[in-house]
Amino acid sequence: MKITVQVMLHPYTNQDMDTAINIAKAAIEKGHEAAIFLFCDSVLAINTKVKPVKGDRNIPQILEDLIKKGVEVHICGICFQYRGLYENDIVPGAKLSGLPELATLIYESDRFINLMA
Repeated sequence: MKITVQVMLHPYTNQDMDTAINIAKAAIEKGHEAAIFLFCDSVLAINTKVKPVKGDRNIPQILEDLIKKGVEVHICGICFQYRGLYENDIVPGAKLSGLPELATLIYESDRFINLMA
């Protein structure tokens, strides 16, 4: 089974990014495929220059660890550029994508979850 989760909101503002991470992690651990598509402000989650306060989670590092375990992480390229991010700032293994890739992910997935507040 393949599961794709689309996230749209800031990574540190609410639970959407944590929910996507937990779903992807659980899917991979059970032998399924998982993908996360970062859209709108959630693209900030792949910025390696983020420095969380002591005791808070390091979402870019968590995403990098998930990528190493086989989770696909796609970034909306237009959203990425709009927020002034640069390719050398992204988590290794994350893919700059767009709406055509999102459409393909949705089509190829057995389950699609859209977290948008």
